[in-house]
Amino acid sequence: MSILDELVSGDGLSSIHSLIWIGLAVWALIGVLFYIPAKRKQDKITELEMIWPDILADLAEELRAGMGVESALDAIASGRSDRMGLMLQDAVKRMRDEGFGPAMKDFAVKSESPMISRIVSILNVALGSSGSFATTLENISEEFWEIYMLRKERITKTQSTANFILWGGAVICPIMLGLIVAVFGSGKAGDFDLNVDLSLLNQSLFFYMMVLGAGGVWMQSVILQTTQTAIWRMPMYMFIATTTLLLALKISIV
Repeated sequence: MSILDELVSGDGLSSIHSLIWIGLAVWALIGVLFYIPAKRKQDKITELEMIWPDILADLAEELRAGMGVESALDAIASGRSDRMGLMLQDAVKRMRDEGFGPAMKDFAVKSESPMISRIVSILNVALGSSGSFATTLENISEEFWEIYMLRKERITKTQSTANFILWGGAVICPIMLGLIVAVFGSGKAGDFDLNVDLSLLNQSLFFYMMVLGAGGVWMQSVILQTTQTAIWRMPMYMFIATTTLLLALKISIV
Protein backbone atom coordinates (compact mmCIF):
# COMPACT_ATOMS: atom_id res chain seq x y z
CA MET A 1 0.00 0.00 0.00
CA SER A 2 3.01 2.32 0.37
CA ILE A 3 3.33 2.71 -3.40
CA LEU A 4 -0.39 3.40 -3.67
CA ASP A 5 -0.25 5.91 -0.84
CA GLU A 6 2.71 7.62 -2.46
CA LEU A 7 0.92 7.77 -5.82
CA VAL A 8 -2.51 8.97 -4.71
CA SER A 9 -1.84 10.81 -1.47
CA GLY A 10 -1.45 14.56 -1.46
CA ASP A 11 -2.42 16.99 -4.21
CA GLY A 12 -5.90 17.22 -2.71
CA LEU A 13 -6.67 13.56 -3.40
CA SER A 14 -8.09 11.38 -0.64
CA SER A 15 -8.57 7.72 0.22
CA ILE A 16 -11.77 7.79 -1.83
CA HIS A 17 -9.70 8.45 -4.93
CA SER A 18 -7.43 5.57 -3.92
CA LEU A 19 -10.41 3.24 -3.79
CA ILE A 20 -11.69 4.52 -7.14
CA TRP A 21 -8.24 4.02 -8.68
CA ILE A 22 -8.07 0.45 -7.32
CA GLY A 23 -11.59 -0.15 -8.63
CA LEU A 24 -10.54 1.07 -12.06
CA ALA A 25 -7.55 -1.31 -12.01
CA VAL A 26 -9.80 -4.28 -11.19
CA TRP A 27 -12.40 -3.18 -13.75
CA ALA A 28 -9.65 -2.79 -16.36
CA LEU A 29 -8.42 -6.33 -15.67
CA ILE A 30 -11.95 -7.70 -16.03
CA GLY A 31 -12.38 -5.67 -19.21
CA VAL A 32 -9.22 -7.18 -20.70
CA LEU A 33 -10.44 -10.70 -19.87
CA PHE A 34 -13.67 -10.01 -21.78
CA TYR A 35 -12.02 -7.99 -24.54
CA ILE A 36 -9.62 -10.71 -25.68
CA PRO A 37 -12.33 -13.27 -26.64
CA ALA A 38 -14.53 -10.49 -28.08
CA LYS A 39 -11.62 -9.30 -30.24
CA ARG A 40 -10.92 -12.84 -31.42
CA LYS A 41 -14.59 -13.26 -32.33
CA GLN A 42 -14.57 -10.02 -34.32
CA ASP A 43 -11.37 -11.05 -36.10
CA LYS A 44 -13.00 -14.34 -37.14
CA ILE A 45 -16.02 -12.47 -38.49
CA THR A 46 -13.76 -10.10 -40.43
CA GLU A 47 -11.86 -13.06 -41.86
CA LEU A 48 -15.09 -14.66 -43.10
CA GLU A 49 -16.29 -11.39 -44.63
CA MET A 50 -12.99 -11.01 -46.48
CA ILE A 51 -13.30 -14.51 -47.99
CA TRP A 52 -17.03 -14.37 -48.73
CA PRO A 53 -16.85 -12.46 -52.07
CA ASP A 54 -14.44 -15.09 -53.45
CA ILE A 55 -16.83 -17.85 -52.37
CA LEU A 56 -19.71 -16.19 -54.23
CA ALA A 57 -17.57 -15.67 -57.35
CA ASP A 58 -16.41 -19.31 -57.28
CA LEU A 59 -19.99 -20.49 -56.81
CA ALA A 60 -21.15 -18.45 -59.82
CA GLU A 61 -18.33 -19.91 -61.92
CA GLU A 62 -19.22 -23.48 -60.95
CA LEU A 63 -22.90 -22.86 -61.72
CA ARG A 64 -22.03 -21.51 -65.17
CA ALA A 65 -20.00 -24.68 -65.73
CA GLY A 66 -23.21 -26.68 -65.29
CA MET A 67 -22.97 -27.82 -61.67
CA GLY A 68 -25.88 -27.68 -59.25
CA VAL A 69 -25.83 -25.40 -56.20
CA GLU A 70 -25.24 -28.23 -53.74
CA SER A 71 -22.49 -29.84 -55.83
CA ALA A 72 -20.83 -26.49 -56.43
CA LEU A 73 -20.76 -25.61 -52.73
CA ASP A 74 -19.47 -29.10 -51.94
CA ALA A 75 -16.63 -28.66 -54.44
CA ILE A 76 -15.73 -25.23 -53.03
CA ALA A 77 -15.84 -26.50 -49.45
CA SER A 78 -13.68 -29.52 -50.27
CA GLY A 79 -11.01 -27.23 -51.70
CA ARG A 80 -10.67 -25.22 -48.49
CA SER A 81 -9.17 -26.23 -45.15
CA ASP A 82 -9.95 -23.01 -43.28
CA ARG A 83 -12.94 -22.13 -41.08
CA MET A 84 -14.99 -21.09 -44.11
CA GLY A 85 -14.44 -24.49 -45.70
CA LEU A 86 -15.56 -26.32 -42.56
CA MET A 87 -18.67 -24.17 -42.25
CA LEU A 88 -19.56 -24.75 -45.90
CA GLN A 89 -19.12 -28.50 -45.47
CA ASP A 90 -21.60 -28.42 -42.59
CA ALA A 91 -23.98 -26.33 -44.70
CA VAL A 92 -23.78 -28.84 -47.58
CA LYS A 93 -24.58 -31.72 -45.19
CA ARG A 94 -27.64 -29.87 -43.89
CA MET A 95 -28.59 -28.90 -47.44
CA ARG A 96 -29.04 -32.54 -48.39
CA ASP A 97 -31.67 -32.97 -45.68
CA GLU A 98 -33.25 -29.54 -45.32
CA GLY A 99 -32.63 -27.74 -48.62
CA PHE A 100 -30.65 -24.65 -49.59
CA GLY A 101 -32.63 -22.02 -47.64
CA PRO A 102 -32.55 -23.49 -44.10
CA ALA A 103 -28.96 -24.71 -44.49
CA MET A 104 -27.66 -21.31 -45.60
CA LYS A 105 -29.65 -19.52 -42.90
CA ASP A 106 -27.92 -21.72 -40.33
CA PHE A 107 -24.60 -20.94 -42.03
CA ALA A 108 -25.30 -17.20 -41.76
CA VAL A 109 -26.18 -17.52 -38.06
CA LYS A 110 -22.93 -19.39 -37.37
CA SER A 111 -20.92 -16.75 -39.24
CA GLU A 112 -22.24 -14.07 -36.81
CA SER A 113 -21.76 -11.53 -39.59
CA PRO A 114 -24.62 -9.11 -40.36
CA MET A 115 -23.25 -8.60 -43.87
CA ILE A 116 -23.13 -12.32 -44.66
CA SER A 117 -26.61 -12.75 -43.20
CA ARG A 118 -27.98 -10.05 -45.51
CA ILE A 119 -26.33 -11.65 -48.55
CA VAL A 120 -27.71 -15.08 -47.66
CA SER A 121 -31.22 -13.60 -47.40
CA ILE A 122 -30.82 -12.11 -50.87
CA LEU A 123 -29.54 -15.43 -52.24
CA ASN A 124 -32.55 -17.29 -50.84
CA VAL A 125 -34.87 -14.88 -52.65
CA ALA A 126 -32.79 -14.97 -55.85
CA LEU A 127 -32.78 -18.78 -55.96
CA GLY A 128 -36.57 -18.82 -56.04
CA SER A 129 -36.82 -16.18 -58.76
CA SER A 130 -36.82 -16.74 -62.52
CA GLY A 131 -33.57 -14.85 -63.18
CA SER A 132 -30.06 -16.26 -63.55
CA PHE A 133 -28.77 -17.28 -60.14
CA ALA A 134 -25.16 -17.23 -61.38
CA THR A 135 -25.51 -13.65 -62.61
CA THR A 136 -27.01 -12.63 -59.27
CA LEU A 137 -24.08 -14.23 -57.47
CA GLU A 138 -21.55 -12.39 -59.62
CA ASN A 139 -23.27 -9.04 -59.06
CA ILE A 140 -23.54 -9.57 -55.32
CA SER A 141 -19.90 -10.69 -55.13
CA GLU A 142 -18.71 -7.54 -56.90
CA GLU A 143 -20.88 -5.24 -54.79
CA PHE A 144 -19.91 -6.99 -51.56
CA TRP A 145 -16.22 -6.70 -52.44
CA GLU A 146 -16.59 -3.01 -53.31
CA ILE A 147 -18.32 -2.33 -49.99
CA TYR A 148 -15.64 -4.27 -48.10
CA MET A 149 -12.79 -2.42 -49.85
CA LEU A 150 -14.43 0.98 -49.32
CA ARG A 151 -14.81 0.25 -45.62
CA LYS A 152 -11.22 -0.99 -45.41
CA GLU A 153 -9.95 2.11 -47.24
CA ARG A 154 -11.92 4.44 -44.97
CA ILE A 155 -10.58 2.69 -41.87
CA THR A 156 -7.02 2.89 -43.21
CA LYS A 157 -7.35 6.63 -43.85
CA THR A 158 -8.82 7.36 -40.43
CA GLN A 159 -6.65 4.95 -38.41
CA SER A 160 -4.03 7.53 -37.40
CA THR A 161 -6.67 10.11 -36.43
CA ALA A 162 -8.61 7.59 -34.38
CA ASN A 163 -5.47 6.41 -32.57
CA PHE A 164 -4.45 10.02 -31.86
CA ILE A 165 -7.85 10.67 -30.27
CA LEU A 166 -7.48 7.54 -28.14
CA TRP A 167 -3.93 8.16 -26.91
CA GLY A 168 -4.49 11.89 -26.73
CA GLY A 169 -7.23 11.31 -24.18
CA ALA A 170 -5.40 8.54 -22.30
CA VAL A 171 -1.84 9.92 -22.18
CA ILE A 172 -1.17 13.26 -23.89
CA CYS A 173 -3.90 15.30 -22.17
CA PRO A 174 -3.14 13.94 -18.67
CA ILE A 175 0.56 14.77 -19.13
CA MET A 176 -0.16 18.28 -20.43
CA LEU A 177 -2.64 19.04 -17.68
CA GLY A 178 -0.20 17.68 -15.12
CA LEU A 179 2.52 19.98 -16.45
CA ILE A 180 0.16 22.97 -16.29
CA VAL A 181 -0.55 22.18 -12.65
CA ALA A 182 3.22 21.81 -12.14
CA VAL A 183 3.83 25.34 -13.41
CA PHE A 184 0.96 27.16 -11.72
CA GLY A 185 0.87 25.04 -8.59
CA SER A 186 4.59 25.07 -7.83
CA GLY A 187 4.15 27.68 -5.10
CA LYS A 188 6.33 30.29 -6.76
CA ALA A 189 6.08 32.75 -9.65
CA GLY A 190 9.43 34.47 -9.94
CA ASP A 191 10.08 36.22 -6.63
CA PHE A 192 6.48 35.88 -5.51
CA ASP A 193 5.14 33.08 -3.36
CA LEU A 194 1.80 31.70 -4.48
CA ASN A 195 -0.78 30.33 -2.11
CA VAL A 196 -3.00 28.35 -4.45
CA ASP A 197 -5.22 25.52 -3.26
CA LEU A 198 -5.31 23.00 -6.06
CA SER A 199 -7.28 20.35 -4.19
CA LEU A 200 -10.57 20.91 -5.99
CA LEU A 201 -8.81 21.24 -9.35
CA ASN A 202 -6.91 17.97 -8.92
CA GLN A 203 -10.02 16.15 -7.78
CA SER A 204 -11.90 17.44 -10.81
CA LEU A 205 -9.03 16.45 -13.11
CA PHE A 206 -9.02 12.94 -11.67
CA PHE A 207 -12.66 12.38 -12.64
CA TYR A 208 -12.21 14.27 -15.91
CA MET A 209 -9.48 11.78 -16.88
CA MET A 210 -11.95 8.95 -16.41
CA VAL A 211 -14.37 10.64 -18.81
CA LEU A 212 -11.56 11.48 -21.23
CA GLY A 213 -10.25 7.90 -21.29
CA ALA A 214 -13.71 6.44 -21.91
CA GLY A 215 -14.57 9.10 -24.47
CA GLY A 216 -11.35 8.49 -26.40
CA VAL A 217 -12.11 4.78 -26.67
CA TRP A 218 -15.68 5.41 -27.83
CA MET A 219 -14.69 7.99 -30.45
CA GLN A 220 -11.96 5.71 -31.82
CA SER A 221 -14.40 2.80 -31.92
CA VAL A 222 -17.00 4.81 -33.82
CA ILE A 223 -14.43 5.92 -36.40
CA LEU A 224 -12.97 2.42 -36.87
CA GLN A 225 -16.34 0.64 -36.51
CA THR A 226 -15.23 -1.44 -33.53
CA THR A 227 -17.98 -0.42 -31.10
CA GLN A 228 -18.67 -4.11 -30.33
CA THR A 229 -15.55 -4.27 -28.17
CA ALA A 230 -15.45 -0.65 -26.94
CA ILE A 231 -17.21 -1.34 -23.64
CA TRP A 232 -14.45 -3.76 -22.60
CA ARG A 233 -11.61 -1.40 -23.52
CA MET A 234 -13.01 1.65 -21.74
CA PRO A 235 -11.94 0.73 -18.17
CA MET A 236 -8.38 -0.02 -19.33
CA TYR A 237 -7.93 3.44 -20.85
CA MET A 238 -9.73 5.11 -17.95
CA PHE A 239 -7.13 3.49 -15.69
CA ILE A 240 -4.27 4.57 -17.99
CA ALA A 241 -5.53 8.16 -18.08
CA THR A 242 -5.95 8.50 -14.29
CA THR A 243 -2.61 6.80 -13.60
CA THR A 244 -0.83 9.10 -16.07
CA LEU A 245 -2.36 12.14 -14.37
CA LEU A 246 -1.33 10.91 -10.91
CA LEU A 247 2.23 10.37 -12.09
CA ALA A 248 2.28 13.82 -13.71
CA LEU A 249 1.06 15.42 -10.49
CA LYS A 250 3.85 13.69 -8.58
CA ILE A 251 6.39 15.04 -11.04
CA SER A 252 4.94 18.48 -10.47
CA ILE A 253 5.87 18.53 -6.77
CA VAL A 254 9.39 17.18 -7.16
